[in-house]
Amino acid sequence: MTQTSTWIALTIAAAALLFGGLAPARADEVVPIPGAASGLLQEVQWGYHSEQDNARDAVRSGRVISPGQAKQAALSRYPGKFLDMSFGGQTYHVKIRTPDNRVVVVAVDAVSGRVMGAR
Repeated sequence: MTQTSTWIALTIAAAALLFGGLAPARADEVVPIPGAASGLLQEVQWGYHSEQDNARDAVRSGRVISPGQAKQAALSRYPGKFLDMSFGGQTYHVKIRTPDNRVVVVAVDAVSGRVMGAR
């Protein structure tokens, strides 16, 4: 055995002694510990609704206008190319590029559909 291969063999043996029980676990070998958090996985919570679920339910029930209606309201007041839209609280924020290449963010009231302003 050469000197290099001897050092490699000794390094592997030392690593096996030091890290012997710390090999990565396979998914089928993981045993859940009762009462402990499951790490990256989250248990299913029945009745949980995300913000997107709440917004969709509000549109379906008629409490707020649809995103398409908000987009049309913003484009009728500020003509241009539609870029993006977000929903926060009770306001749609519609991003539009105007014909003179400025980007404006138009705030549309989600309940009434009224354009509140732009910045």
